[in-house]
Amino acid sequence: MDRPLIETKNLCKYFKTHRGMLHAVEDVNMKIFEGKTLGVVGESGCGKSTLGRTVLRLHQATSGEVLFEGENILKYSRQQMNRIHRNMQMIFQDPYSSLDPRMSIRALITEPLTVLSGKEKESSKEMDDRVSRIMEMCGLPRHYSNLYPHELDGGMRQRVGLARAMILDPKFIVCDEPVSALDVSIQAQILNLLMDLQDRHGLSYMFITHDLAVVKHISDEIMVMYMGQVVEYAPSAELFRNHVHPYTRALLNSIPTIDLSRRNRERVTITGEVSSPINPAPGCRFAPRCPFATEECKQKHELKEISPGHFASCTKGVN
Repeated sequence: MDRPLIETKNLCKYFKTHRGMLHAVEDVNMKIFEGKTLGVVGESGCGKSTLGRTVLRLHQATSGEVLFEGENILKYSRQQMNRIHRNMQMIFQDPYSSLDPRMSIRALITEPLTVLSGKEKESSKEMDDRVSRIMEMCGLPRHYSNLYPHELDGGMRQRVGLARAMILDPKFIVCDEPVSALDVSIQAQILNLLMDLQDRHGLSYMFITHDLAVVKHISDEIMVMYMGQVVEYAPSAELFRNHVHPYTRALLNSIPTIDLSRRNRERVTITGEVSSPINPAPGCRFAPRCPFATEECKQKHELKEISPGHFASCTKGVN
């Protein structure tokens, strides 16, 4: 198999608080190949967004490695990272707060180009041609270039965020819940646009979401996180067909369905209080809420390959 475009090895990110160290991301190992999408799922506060920002070095990792095309970028200087960031971009969850309200759509789209690529001396016509091409690619009418973010709806603002990323012709984009703030019909449009751009440009995505229905639609592989830990990692079809971790099972069971034949399906309910991520105890962090937990679960957390490409820290959620 070819070398992955993005790879993390035992990646950790801790934040210092007045109560101790908050373990936001703990020993995450993942691979994303060219032209593929890794879906990262889990409930709010599980470390998904922190992981994405740490991969891009918007947060500095506490330990571990982030490899881009085989090179550990955590050792790179700021100047070297400017070069890397042309190939690694991010789309944020809230398309309104992530766009400067004082800048026109044209200025917002060209800003990454001038900051990271030194294109400020590019002629006005060349820049206009480039912006027009990117706007058309992202489904933005050309006459929007002189408008401001508050004059657009949420879906169009998110297209501006995507255009800002695409202006640099990146290889990898972290999509941090890019459709969660949008209406369902608009969500479908943005997802279809992302997949179309991936097919045309060979893009790789880390797609962060709490919506399993969305992640099933767009992902090649899915990684399930709980309180900073990876609990299951598998190809998308395999995870939905043969999920084994109790937390994954509970997440999938919570997806609404109109299938009457599943009306009486067994319900899996997560009970108990979420334990603190500050100075956490060893072992599986889901153990305090898991009906199948044993003493071993409270002492050890380790991903094991249960079938080719399918990793899980526990198999007690098998149907």
